[in-house]
Amino acid sequence: MKKCLYVGSFNPPTNAHIEIANYLLKQKIIDYLYFLPVNSSKTNLISLDKRINMLNLVKNKQEEVLNILTYQEKGFFNYDVLTKINLNITYLVMGSDLFFKFNTFSNYLDILNNYILIIIKRDNFDINSYLQNNYSNYLDKFIIIEKQFKGSSTDSRKSLNNIPKEVLVYIKNNNLYN
Repeated sequence: MKKCLYVGSFNPPTNAHIEIANYLLKQKIIDYLYFLPVNSSKTNLISLDKRINMLNLVKNKQEEVLNILTYQEKGFFNYDVLTKINLNITYLVMGSDLFFKFNTFSNYLDILNNYILIIIKRDNFDINSYLQNNYSNYLDKFIIIEKQFKGSSTDSRKSLNNIPKEVLVYIKNNNLYN
């Protein structure tokens, strides 16, 4: 079974996040997906519990939401979290915007040696040239998704657009992002 970890702040979960997960499953790139909401340095970050609750509202039977606090005390993602998650994960998914910072991750070469990265192309980033120039010895470790998924959490927080209905109801009922 091809299992994938989708790491992000999911602040809030958007239609794009759900469409990406569904696309990867429908295209049979993966068989099962774990969402892993993480903390970040953003000052407008809604609590981890609320972001987990929102993802649980929209996940399907081939998806599961993990709690990073099970693996890391402060809720930040790093290579140690990957080594503690014992779920036979083979794939990691991230947007190309985050991937351009990938070489600043501690142990990023260990990640490349142990996982296949699914990179979601965003905007006009020339991901293929970037890979060729910076990761030529690891090209077999990448799957590039060229399909464009519209929207971002940043825009959705401001406008409350591009959010699944169930999540929008949760946001309004809990008075979030005001």
